[in-house]
Amino acid sequence: MTTLITIQPPEGNPYDLAIDGTEFVDPDDRATEGIDTAHLWALPGLADAHAHLTMTALDDIAGTSEETMKANIPATAWAHVERGILVILDKGGNTDVTLLSLDHDADLRPHVEVAGAMIHPDGGYMKGYGVEVEPEDLVEHVRSTAATRGGWVKIVADWPRRGTGPATNYPLDALTEAVVVAHEAAARVAVHTMAHAASEAVAAGVDSIEHGPFLTEEDLRLLAARGGAWVPTIGNQTYWVNALGEESSGGRLFAAGLDQITANLPLAEEIGLTVLAGSDLAIPHGQIATEAKLLRDHGLSDRAATIATSTAAFDYVGRTERLGPGDTADVVFFPENPYEDVTTLDRPELIIHRGRVID
Repeated sequence: MTTLITIQPPEGNPYDLAIDGTEFVDPDDRATEGIDTAHLWALPGLADAHAHLTMTALDDIAGTSEETMKANIPATAWAHVERGILVILDKGGNTDVTLLSLDHDADLRPHVEVAGAMIHPDGGYMKGYGVEVEPEDLVEHVRSTAATRGGWVKIVADWPRRGTGPATNYPLDALTEAVVVAHEAAARVAVHTMAHAASEAVAAGVDSIEHGPFLTEEDLRLLAARGGAWVPTIGNQTYWVNALGEESSGGRLFAAGLDQITANLPLAEEIGLTVLAGSDLAIPHGQIATEAKLLRDHGLSDRAATIATSTAAFDYVGRTERLGPGDTADVVFFPENPYEDVTTLDRPELIIHRGRVID
């Protein structure tokens, strides 16, 4: 038995497709039922490129036990699926418990790629969070962890020091060698940077810049040329402006960063840099459409903001074959064309994940 549907992509002509089990197949005489989707617009799903499935909110960063983190994964993963988010990049956590999301039932979670415990030196991130690795030990630590099955390594490149402001955590030569070692193990490197370590991170060859408010035009062009990605996490940075206060030194830094992001996003779209939407706990699990709207409000077109929240992430994780025969039967339908109005991403009308309609 197969189920017949119609796919109307945001660009291009509609076509018929059938679902057989967890896969799409060519429509044929076996179809015994159908779902009327001809009036809807289809995407292969939404994506959150900076999520943390072991935590439920920013308050969980301090003092959450490993048992609680394990218990969080089913609920947070499902919160994404039921809003049409079918790809997750989990950019690391307090421990390697993050990797357990890969073991969760594939029917009940998005496609997931994961970093383990976040890497930083003593004083280079929140005390007791992640794993402390001094600069002289960075390369060997990455060598010992990059082959883990999650596919990602997460390094904190800068962090504010009391009285001196943001400081770079790792020298360029160590970071560059660590990236080479990670790539030899078929892993990608994501780098947290909220200040001015972004340029060195790009020069070191990292794959994804997380936050990156102070990327320069040269950085953007270099990152685009080698197929890297930028995840601005605008919702997260807005949260910190409000939490720290607009007149505090930290609040002023984040506000200046948001201004720079607003200047950089149109250029990123122009040069074809892969921009991805990420919630980073400041936006609740499953509500990545909020970040999509922020990307639009800060400089991307509706079309580019939709792509950043959907197909760009699918391409980035290698899921380039989709919505065709032989592909996993994942599709999300919307009442309006999201390339024309990104806010429609918050109103999925029908979600099909691995061939099953999600209520």
